[in-house]
Amino acid sequence: MKSLFARAVMLLAVSVPMAAPAAKPAAKISPAQRNWLATASRTAEGAIVIGNPAAKVKLVEYLSMTCPHCAMLSVEAMPALKRDYIAKGLVSLEVRHAVRDGYDFVASLLLRCEPPANYLGAIEALFATQNAWMTKGGSAKNDPGFEAKSADEKMALVAKAAGFDGFFAKRGMTPKAYAACMGDARAKEQLAKMAGDSWERDAIPGTPLILINGERQESVHAWSTLEPLIKAALG
Repeated sequence: MKSLFARAVMLLAVSVPMAAPAAKPAAKISPAQRNWLATASRTAEGAIVIGNPAAKVKLVEYLSMTCPHCAMLSVEAMPALKRDYIAKGLVSLEVRHAVRDGYDFVASLLLRCEPPANYLGAIEALFATQNAWMTKGGSAKNDPGFEAKSADEKMALVAKAAGFDGFFAKRGMTPKAYAACMGDARAKEQLAKMAGDSWERDAIPGTPLILINGERQESVHAWSTLEPLIKAALG
């Protein structure tokens, strides 16, 4: 798997003073009222975690953006998972990008530059159109001299062919932010290490792989299988 991953990365104003009114105590927001979908953090390894840090159920997904089973699970699970569990503070979701190829690498890199509140929605949208952008991205190889280009040049051509510039622009990413993300060496190194750790250190058998409170859940590829496990963990 290590050699496969190595090949994949290469593929790629003045006012009048007025007396201020007495400040009112800030209203306390209960955990049930908080918008946990807009709450995000990063682990020490750089994985993005969405939801209540104190959630009873801590869900981890190792995923690959070019994995068809991951796409199917996203389409089935994400709407209900966000609405019924993450938004209510019951479940947090940590995403670990187990990159499989160059298309996956550039898609994951750009996703991780999204504002945290938009991150899961962007993953959903890319999974929903997976076949289309993978097919278009593959056409980058037809560019004259593609194989002679640097890894960064290949990555830029693949992203352009896949339509990622337009996709992320529609979601609010400026051309300047897009270029900065594509050129962020530290972000690339962190993503590459996350992928390497997923396949080598953690020895995952494939994607998607789900952990619930640290316990591996093998062969969870459908919401009908995942939701009962979440409910059982919630007690």
